[in-house]
Amino acid sequence: METDANTGIKHKEFRQQFTFINHWTDVYRRYDHDNSGTIDESEMGTALQQVGYRLRPKFVGFLVTKFSQRLRKITLDNIICNIQLRNLREAFKARDREMKDVITINYEDFVNVAFTSLV
Repeated sequence: METDANTGIKHKEFRQQFTFINHWTDVYRRYDHDNSGTIDESEMGTALQQVGYRLRPKFVGFLVTKFSQRLRKITLDNIICNIQLRNLREAFKARDREMKDVITINYEDFVNVAFTSLV
């Protein structure tokens, strides 16, 4: 997502975030098969795969635990997980100029990517 360095939010930035949140609201509803208001690891893995992430089940399990240690299920309140994944993917893609899903970065660039992706 395109952002600027100020502390405010422009209309375009708001619209992008609003669209993103609405998209993930639909995804969560679609994969919440039991209508519990949560999605488990398996449902989360399927949802992420359907929107283009290629993540191993073990890593999906890590994400679910990271963002919901107690329940081990994700709610829409955990959308921060999806925002951070998107931010990291965009930072990665910007550095993957050969489109090989491999990048080489120095430590300072890595820390910069990590901290700027945090919400």
